[in-house]
Amino acid sequence: MKSLKDIFANLASGGSSNVVGIDIGSSSIKVVEIKEDKEVLSLVTYGELQLGPYALKGIGESVILDAKREQEALVDVMRESATTARKAVFAMPLSSSFVTNVSIEAEPKADLTPLVRIEARKVIPASLNEITLDWAEVEAKKDPAQNKSEKMAASNRHDVLIAAIQNSALERFKVLMQFANLQEPPTEIECFSTIRSLYESADVDTIIIDIGAVSSKLYIAKHGLLMRMHRIRAGGAIATEKIAETMSLSFEEAELRKQNATDKDPDFATLQRAHHSTFERSFREFNQVIREYEQKQGVIKSPIYLCGGGAMFPGIERLLQQVTTREVVKAHPFRKVSAPAFMQDTLKEIGPTFTAALGAALRHFE
Repeated sequence: MKSLKDIFANLASGGSSNVVGIDIGSSSIKVVEIKEDKEVLSLVTYGELQLGPYALKGIGESVILDAKREQEALVDVMRESATTARKAVFAMPLSSSFVTNVSIEAEPKADLTPLVRIEARKVIPASLNEITLDWAEVEAKKDPAQNKSEKMAASNRHDVLIAAIQNSALERFKVLMQFANLQEPPTEIECFSTIRSLYESADVDTIIIDIGAVSSKLYIAKHGLLMRMHRIRAGGAIATEKIAETMSLSFEEAELRKQNATDKDPDFATLQRAHHSTFERSFREFNQVIREYEQKQGVIKSPIYLCGGGAMFPGIERLLQQVTTREVVKAHPFRKVSAPAFMQDTLKEIGPTFTAALGAALRHFE
């Protein structure tokens, strides 16, 4: 079994050289380049490229590209975005990885490594020889009302976060980076990049809902470390299919209507109902996961940060707020880097889409 030692660790700073964060989703690829100068992080450039056309599909459709087409897409987005960095950090999609929390019974100072391997075999649907594995113990809440025996039992329970990436996927992206003339980049799973871009050191808890093309993910982090993750098949491409069905449109027509939607449109109410119907059940399920976490760990004093391409649709944050009865904030990851004043409104508007890419780039400067 290989060791992914730096999956939770910080990467040493590479000086003032530029770094590009890369996030390849199922419907688009995003890049963000930043640099450090005199301890100030600045935005250099960013870009997004739709992947559908590379598979002879429509914009917004979820696709699986062969190696050649994927290489072309990465080179194209970097060229069109005018990136110059030769260093990169790649956010590995969850579809090529596995993240879960487990509870292990052991003495307080026991070596958990062999026990983690045993648990990993139980929960990871792949041979340990086929994955790169790492783990971290997460802090459990201490209950002052527990009696002595309960406290002793709790001290023997270790809550562990296990993360794994398919070796075949790591090799695939290694070749991809070489094709793009990038130094072999460090790789981390996208959930960690997303948390990094939104976590503030003053926050104890962070709740994030990331709406992708085919799935939506809930992340609950404590002091920046992932504590819970929940994924549901509900995303932007699925919402487009629902709009197409409801309004008798082609996928491409429905996607364009969705992307350009405003509450000024005469049929906006119909469009919005079709779109929101994709997420109502998912949001209720996410809310249940949050409630269950709170029952075990204590009440979370944090808004829900909404990110991903699906966060761009008008009114989606209001729907989430109604379902969860919590404050909902659209992610603004670009606030962590310096940029010209005239770009601030644009960066705030597009920020949810670039959350993982920016978080990946930020890793280099920790």
